[in-house]
Amino acid sequence: MREAVPGEWADAELPLTLEDRRSLLASPIGHGLHPRDLAIMLAEGYASLATASKGDILALAAQAQREFFVVLAGTLEVARADASGGRHLLDVVGRGGACGAVTAFSDRPRWPAAVHVVEDARLLAISTAALLSDAAPSQTRQRLLQNGARLLAERARHLHARGELLVRRGLRERLAFYLLRQADAAGRVPLTMTRQGLADHLAVSRASMTRELGRMADEGLIAMRGRGFAVLDAAALARFAD
Repeated sequence: MREAVPGEWADAELPLTLEDRRSLLASPIGHGLHPRDLAIMLAEGYASLATASKGDILALAAQAQREFFVVLAGTLEVARADASGGRHLLDVVGRGGACGAVTAFSDRPRWPAAVHVVEDARLLAISTAALLSDAAPSQTRQRLLQNGARLLAERARHLHARGELLVRRGLRERLAFYLLRQADAAGRVPLTMTRQGLADHLAVSRASMTRELGRMADEGLIAMRGRGFAVLDAAALARFAD
């Protein structure tokens, strides 16, 4: 069930759809914000709204950075080219997620990798240059700075989980760890990225991942559910993931 939008957000006149509002409130950056805060953010240059089409590149590696993105709709991929010309996927950011927040708050912010739009996106660009400026303090700015700290903590947890995934050497071990971390209370694992994106996220080939998923389904560990999966034997997966 979709989370309801609070009445003040549902009724306010804002340049956001209801889905956009849900995405903002689901993000750490939206914690405790009121509609008037968003209006102030847009009016005073702390934030701006943007759209991007599939195939667009929002940023390049080493490019100077003055903002980060909150994804209101669509999907972004953060990827870096390797020495052989291949593409190494670092992150997939979907609805309610943030892209570039960690580096945006650094002393000399630069994008660590390229940001690709893989699904038409609506974005809220948060200007860290404006947030960290010498402008007079305000309640809205204070909320945003506090939420920025929450967001950095969430990103730290995300990066820690990513590190835990990649230290697992075997393909089945990585798949088991990923599926258990992503499953909801009913064992459902919605897939917000493409199968190729998932293979890149796991740092394996798509062909080998597809074969292993098939074997895991044959063994009754998981089931395919549309674009996603269902965990059928969490105890067995946990043994592989450890």
